[in-house]
Amino acid sequence: MRFEGKTILITGAATGIGRATAHRLAALGARIFIVDLNGEGAEAAARELPGGQSMGFRCDVRSDADVAQLKADVLAASGGIDILINNAAKPPITGPVIETEIDQWRDALDVNVLGYVRMIRAFLPAMIARGSGHVVNTSSGLALLPDPPIRFMGPYIASKGAQLSMSYAFAHALAGTGVGISVYCPGVTATSDKAGGPPPPGLNGPTPDDFRRGVPARRTERVSAEYASGVFVEGLIRGDFVICSQDAYLPDLIAFAQGNLDPQAIVREAAAEAA
Repeated sequence: MRFEGKTILITGAATGIGRATAHRLAALGARIFIVDLNGEGAEAAARELPGGQSMGFRCDVRSDADVAQLKADVLAASGGIDILINNAAKPPITGPVIETEIDQWRDALDVNVLGYVRMIRAFLPAMIARGSGHVVNTSSGLALLPDPPIRFMGPYIASKGAQLSMSYAFAHALAGTGVGISVYCPGVTATSDKAGGPPPPGLNGPTPDDFRRGVPARRTERVSAEYASGVFVEGLIRGDFVICSQDAYLPDLIAFAQGNLDPQAIVREAAAEAA
């Protein structure tokens, strides 16, 4: 895949991996539309990009009206997009999964699943009509390798698994249309300029020791957003379906499959490595 002259829309890109990805793609010649719930942040992030043609938009992907207005604004500004990168995410709820309230489940699914569907429904038809384009859904390395800390992230991991599964469905549905689809599964990533170590604990959530317990050591180290975005863009250039920034995820995934996809197989693997 090439990006020069392409128009790329990235949701949730005022900060973090989305923002770093915008910088990389703009440097490769793309025009970037940064979309975020923080409209001022989106506009500020767009002004940082080279080329002078990128724009920022506010949109709440939970809102049908917001997504419809975004579509109208994007069409007025450019005539359409070539690549849609669904990156917006409801942050993980860090608390015991058996105590998680129904509203927390509903909110995570509305942003991380239905929000992606709303964006796809808004921009995919034009791609199919012209016979070209690409969609990316951002899932998680934890959807591929369900490490023990997901017991504190029920709504988040459920939504990330749904993003992966629905991307399989779209991959079959889009076959022969000229429109491609990829799934990006970041590993543990620092969302600030400080990388290394487990993410900070949430209210009643995992401590650093909780996060490491039962996890192979190599999967507890965070990488920078810049590194994660670099792996992502390289995967798009290759045309990969699944792109994961977790180091050595593929052999880990094979080992997990050989363990009958049993989450406890990961715990046993970590114990064996630590012995």
